[in-house]
Amino acid sequence: MEPNRPTTIQISAPQHAANNPSRVIEREEVLAEAFREFVLTAVAAGWKEPEVALTLADIADDYVMAIARRAAAN
Repeated sequence: MEPNRPTTIQISAPQHAANNPSRVIEREEVLAEAFREFVLTAVAAGWKEPEVALTLADIADDYVMAIARRAAAN
């Protein structure tokens, strides 16, 4: 692993209210940067970039499905 790479990924709090259209752009920028850092950290640890990407997509899909199940149950 690279010696200068942080071991924790910083995610800033939203600066816009939930109903503010700018929040969508802000959310994408903040989370995309965190995502890139996570991928780079995984690759630096020895995982191949394609396997990281596919696994994260699977995890994200599972998470979305779990949220949908919770919403349907309420």
